[in-house]
Amino acid sequence: MRGGIWAATALAALTLGGCATITTGSGQSLTVLTDPAGAECKLDRKGQTLAVVNPTPGTVQIDKSKDAITIRCTKDGFMETAGTLDSEFQGMTFGNIIFGGIIGVAVDAGSGAMNEYPSSLTLTMVPEAFPNTAARDVFFDSASARARANTADSLAKIANECGADDGCRTSVDQVKAAGEARVAQIEVQRQQAIIRP
Repeated sequence: MRGGIWAATALAALTLGGCATITTGSGQSLTVLTDPAGAECKLDRKGQTLAVVNPTPGTVQIDKSKDAITIRCTKDGFMETAGTLDSEFQGMTFGNIIFGGIIGVAVDAGSGAMNEYPSSLTLTMVPEAFPNTAARDVFFDSASARARANTADSLAKIANECGADDGCRTSVDQVKAAGEARVAQIEVQRQQAIIRP
């Protein structure tokens, strides 16, 4: 009797597999946009090309993973622009404790289904040349302001989800470091921009 119950339980766990895999799958769609549109963007992960969007905007299907995706975009008259897309842990995976047990968690970990990337990413293309320094500074001041606002929004989201939990300190530090790096990158691009009256 006990053996039959154990066999049925094991069969159910194997049949259900990973809960996140069943409910959301191991793949997802990702929309890449640029401002302005019409760029060619290459998506890489761990040194391998996942997809190419040409021209933007465009949507591609990618496999989920815990590893970040690097996106590089090019367009005539603009500097090459790059961005990083980090994956996020999906709460649905915790359902595996109920539905799939340890086997379910293992399936999700192996398939990448427990992680998911944001559904879209927008990159701002930087012109290679500006008519004067005032136009250049308006463009880059606006870019810096958006970067700082995005950092503040991300920090607010972490604070809302974690509260006073010290376990989120690493996430806060990572977001701050990424925000500072983005602002620094914008300043480098400002210095590299060409003034062509």
